[in-house]
Parts: sequence; C-alpha cells; structure tokens
Amino acid sequence: MFLKNYILNEGYNKKFFLSGGLKSKIISKNKFYHDLSFGAGTLILGHQSKIYLKAISEIKKNYISSLASPNYQALKFAKLLNKIDNKQKKFIFCNSGTEAVTKSLRIIRAITKKELIISVTGSWHGSVDKLLFQYNTNNEIKALSDGLTKNDKKNIKFIEYNNIKKSKSVLDRYKKKISCIIIEPIQGCLPSYDSLEYLKFLIEYSNDNKIIIIFDEIISGLRVNSSNVQKYIKKHADITILGKCFGGGFPIGIIALSEKITKILESKKLNIFYGGTYSANSLAMHIGYRTTQYILKNKNILKNIEKKSIIFQNELNKYFLQFNIDAKVYRFFSILRIVFSKKNIKDRVQRDFLEKKNYKKINQFKKYLLAKNIYYPSSGVIFFSDKTTFANLKEITLSFKQAAYKILKKI
Repeated sequence: MFLKNYILNEGYNKKFFLSGGLKSKIISKNKFYHDLSFGAGTLILGHQSKIYLKAISEIKKNYISSLASPNYQALKFAKLLNKIDNKQKKFIFCNSGTEAVTKSLRIIRAITKKELIISVTGSWHGSVDKLLFQYNTNNEIKALSDGLTKNDKKNIKFIEYNNIKKSKSVLDRYKKKISCIIIEPIQGCLPSYDSLEYLKFLIEYSNDNKIIIIFDEIISGLRVNSSNVQKYIKKHADITILGKCFGGGFPIGIIALSEKITKILESKKLNIFYGGTYSANSLAMHIGYRTTQYILKNKNILKNIEKKSIIFQNELNKYFLQFNIDAKVYRFFSILRIVFSKKNIKDRVQRDFLEKKNYKKINQFKKYLLAKNIYYPSSGVIFFSDKTTFANLKEITLSFKQAAYKILKKI
C-alpha cells in the first residue's frame, strides 16, 4: 500500500497518522498531542483558529468559489502584500512553494537565457527537480531523488552558506554563466542570526555583477517583524518566494517581483506561462488575506510567539550546559531547531556530519517525547503558535529536559 510505504520514510514516527487539530494540539486515534509543527509553520494562529473559521463562513456567505479566473480576492491580497514590503511590486500566486520556485526559475531563464544556478548549501526549496541536489562533506553534488536529468546536475553549483570568502571565489569563477543565485536566507536546518552579513554580501555582489538573486522566504516571510528578512537587513532581493503562514492553512506559494524585474518583464514583453487551475484561487486568496490581515493588525501575536521561543531556547540551552548534554537550540525570531551537538555549527554540512553518529539516540529522544504526548516534527524545525500557552510551554520544556537527561546525556 502506498501510504504504508510512504510513512516508512518518516523516521521515528512510522505508524503515526494524524486526523485533525484543535488550538495548540493535534489528534491521532482520538488522542491529543502537543504540536511543535503547526502545519510545518503555516498555522501561526493555531489549529481551527477563530479567524480561519470566520473566513470559512465568509466563503459560504459571500458565494466565494473556485473560479480559475482573475478575481478580486487575489487583487485585495496583492495590495496587502505590497503594504508589508513596498519593494515587492508584482505578485504571482501559486499553489505551493515548489510551484513558486519552479516558475521563478522559468522567469529567470526567460530573462537571462542562461542555465547555471548557484544554490547555497543548507537551503531547501521544495520538490524542484533543478534544485534537488545536496553538497556533501566529500565536496560532491549528490542527487536527493532518482529521476533527475544529467542537465539538472550539470547546471547547478553550490556556494558555502555563511562563508563570504569561499562563496566569492565560486561566484567570481562562474559569474558570466550564472542565471541566478537562490538562497533560503534563514534556514530551517540552522536558524540563526549569524548569517546576516553574509546575506548582505550576496545581495550586494548580485547587484554589482548584475546577477538575479532569489530569496526563498517561505519560512521566514511574515514571521520576521511582521515582514521578512530583507526588510530586517535593509537589503532586497530581485525575487522573493513566500508561502506557508500567508495561506493561513490553505495551500499557497507567492512569487514577489521587485520593481527592477517587473520593468524587465514589461520592456522585453516575454511570453512566460504562469497559470494553473488553482493558481490564485479565490478560496485560498480569501483565507490568506484574512489571516495575514489579522496578524498585521495584531502584531503582539508574533511578539508573544517569539517570547515563547526565547524562553524555550534559553531554558534548554541552560539545562544542556548544566548537565553536559551534547545539544544546542538555535533560533531566529520564532524559528527553532535543536542541533544534537554542543559545538558551534556554521552550516548544514557540518551539522549533518556531527549528528550522523547519533541518529539512533536522536530517534529515541523523539520517541520519548511522543510517548509524553509531544509531536516532534520530522523536519526538525520547531514552531509554536498563538494558541501555545505558557502552561503548555512549561510542560513541553520539562519533557524535553527529561528526554535529554535520560537519553542524550549518554551520547
């Protein structure tokens, strides 16, 4: 059975199927678990939030239907997104982050007539053939899936995340052939404030050498000061990929184009296909608009989630240090990850190398938490929501300490 085979890839929770969620918890076999995923970061307001339910009722009341045509819901949403960051001038709505990345690469090939993509180690851009590769510790480009073409592998090069000197060397070597640079600025594999100068360098290098740069802010979009990483560092990319929490629980991907890219597309009159049956569908547009609008009007929501994230990070890191536990919590605003090594990690390649020997213990750690009714995301990226109470947080943190002392202390 396909589902059975699929779930075997989920690691520690092979037989764990979900049926629903309410507020801060998810449901499996009529049992409630503390959720640390919230739809992989999509549900800032928690499960079945009042805004979500109100928007659903408005869909019925106002006869909003899936139209497969331009609609006012998408127009309203685009105007709201422009207010969040006025450097983003045009928006193309998709059904997922993967679709948004795929279409962004199509736009860039149409503009540049070039094929070579510079990807940054540790970045994740969904299930996009041209980017389903990883740079490993042996300095090899490794395919993450069967079924990819030889051209896909030939047309991608990697630069080392948060290493300006090495990145510049590679960029200088290939800069005349580069179609674009693509990066997940704050990476789920290692969310940290340490990379901000590196991000500024990449944007400045791209501008100086007339290279198009894409910031994939699927995770960080909206979470960072109710805006994005670019606004935070006061440097902007040419194309931005948004999604997750902008959809309020509905599937969404957004391509945000800068004024520069918009003008190029208009002046060259390029024939680029963007469409799809459910692209910019009015249902997702309405849910996304209502959710985003509510979060922007109530900015204390994000501040409170960040406060919970800081408490979680500080409490655990203090405990890990006290009991010499080989782990450390990394954080950027409300994006969290436990790295199972106490060494200062600089990128995913180093993280994977150091964690590899501890995979069995890591899975035992996660199983222990599941037995304590805490769902640890298979991706490893931890999120809290508006519905995660401080009492919830205290209970979760205590269970993490117990799991660490019982299992990780032996590493």
